[in-house]
Amino acid sequence: MKKLLPVLVVMGMSLLFVLDACADELFLYAGAGLRKPTDKIITQFEQQTGHKVIVDYGGSGKQVVKYQTTRRGDLFMPGSYFYINTLKEKGLVLSDSQVALHTPVIVVNNKGKHAIKTLEEMTAPGVKLAMGDPKAMALGRTSMDIIRNAGLEKQFLDNVAVYGATVNQLTLYVVQGAVDAAIVARANAFMHQDTLAMFEIPTTYYTPEIIGIAVLKTAKDAALAEQFKEFVSSPRGVAYFTTFGFLTLTQ
Repeated sequence: MKKLLPVLVVMGMSLLFVLDACADELFLYAGAGLRKPTDKIITQFEQQTGHKVIVDYGGSGKQVVKYQTTRRGDLFMPGSYFYINTLKEKGLVLSDSQVALHTPVIVVNNKGKHAIKTLEEMTAPGVKLAMGDPKAMALGRTSMDIIRNAGLEKQFLDNVAVYGATVNQLTLYVVQGAVDAAIVARANAFMHQDTLAMFEIPTTYYTPEIIGIAVLKTAKDAALAEQFKEFVSSPRGVAYFTTFGFLTLTQ
């Protein structure tokens, strides 16, 4: 623990240093599962405007805690509007926009020994599952809603071998064969179609999460942050999300 403390202090100081960037730079907190389209959007925005965007990826729940601890940063883009609303209730959001849908699917390793296509089959004896941590990430909350609404909570949780803090982590557990199946985001399954089989989850069990982006009260340049928010939620920005398997708000 003594060896770990200096490392944590340095990490904390590094984050604060980044957050104290120049006024013409933006600092964005983003959900880990949104990395692919977000990186593309940032590249285009920087080329178009000349303004740099520094991004910090992580589980949406952890990002909320991080922001509330530091009270520094310009924008927040989580995988669920739940987290934006959490900050809005505390008066920490200047404006916000909806972007795309974050929908869950069942993924199974193509080389796995279990034939799994449904939620019920995920609860069979001997099946090893990975699940998102409901306290750390949007998908974890959605997964818990799904298994509760399906009446499978106990059986499902009995088969959970590991919890993940990000959707990327969950997906890799299945890709690497560490578990047999998991509920992950459609976009993550989309990126591993050569390794994973993807199966739909009935929408009677859940309400799709809405990806949103918010300008934070602590934004150094609210007008510039608003410009980035509008860029992300524009048809051009949304197109980057659909390219990576996300669904539009109208689907």
